[in-house]
Amino acid sequence: MPLFPIRQATLIDAEAMAKVRIAAWRSAYKGIVPDDYLSGLSIEQTAARWQEIYFHNRQTGLFALVAENDIKEVIGIAVGGPERNRDSEYQGEIYILYVLPAYQNQSIGRRLLAAAIHRLLDQGIVTLLIWTMAENPYRRFYETLGGRIVGKKEKQRGSKWVPEIAYGWPDIRILTSTWENNA
Repeated sequence: MPLFPIRQATLIDAEAMAKVRIAAWRSAYKGIVPDDYLSGLSIEQTAARWQEIYFHNRQTGLFALVAENDIKEVIGIAVGGPERNRDSEYQGEIYILYVLPAYQNQSIGRRLLAAAIHRLLDQGIVTLLIWTMAENPYRRFYETLGGRIVGKKEKQRGSKWVPEIAYGWPDIRILTSTWENNA
């Protein structure tokens, strides 16, 4: 299995990152969120918004990572940093974790998550939340890594309110030791 490099994202990666996110959403969330919402997702608008949030006005502690294939195309993304809603138990959050459908099931998501966790640990953060849609067909990924459902909410996606769940890890150092022992 090829080992796809992971690196810090740069401003010029924003469009490629948006492409990954939109392709992953259209694949994973078809039938979960309205079709018109999915078809209306714009690479250009997403990239412009992400350039502003993740590069021009980056909050302290925020990081963006990309995985690349052998021809340097972005095939996976992870964005994270401090937990955004001042949760009393969880200080870190992965905001975005997506891999292009053609590259899934090749450990890219796991490696992106491992790199993201190391970034959080470098900031002294040892607890983690990841929100996902409750009907996400890939949510088992978080469960196999020991994530426990610790929160629920609904978020409007187009004309539909979609249930979301939060997976929590009270100590992400356990994940890193597990990965290092299996390397």
